[in-house]
Amino acid sequence: MEMDEDLDTLPAQGQGNTIITKYEQGHRAGVAADMRNEQVNIRKYMNHLGIVHETELPPIRALEVKQRRKESKRTNKWLKMFAEWPKYRNTKKLSQRVYKGIPLVVRGQAWSLLLDINKVKSQNPGKYKVMKEKGKRSSRITHRIQLDVNSTLQNHMMFIQRFGVKQQELCDILVAYSAYNPVSIPGQRYSWAMYPYSQAWVSLGGVGTS
Repeated sequence: MEMDEDLDTLPAQGQGNTIITKYEQGHRAGVAADMRNEQVNIRKYMNHLGIVHETELPPIRALEVKQRRKESKRTNKWLKMFAEWPKYRNTKKLSQRVYKGIPLVVRGQAWSLLLDINKVKSQNPGKYKVMKEKGKRSSRITHRIQLDVNSTLQNHMMFIQRFGVKQQELCDILVAYSAYNPVSIPGQRYSWAMYPYSQAWVSLGGVGTS
């Protein structure tokens, strides 16, 4: 069931195109410098997850050092497993390690293998590019995407720069996803807004480089 669009709340086609152009141009799009972009001794303010705090972080405690060493050992086990993936795929050992939690630094690679992304990409050549271009032709949700992208993890190193590389990538993903799943859900304006960004990445991750 598709809900009627409220024309008073939607940006004009020209405005939607302007938003897309700014992301394509990146931080050179004539945007005033953002105070979030200051990079003075950034590591002193950034935790291991990439979140930048307003004040300098305290020295790492002994317990955290121990936890990081443990995480490093677990990461090495995963890297060895990646090197022999056919051997470990669909095994009890793999299930046990997934249950314990996938180390952050290898999580993307792990999910790519678990979801057999290379196979999905080969079955959908050029699909992501087609969806992205299709999404750009519609301005009905571009304004909403811009608001969401700008408010996503503002203090994270990946998204701290307005119209930066990662914001561009996220905008592209959501624009493509709006074309991939345009059906509205009763009571909601657009169904893509109901999905976590992670699902959008997973849904399109297999076709994002073709």
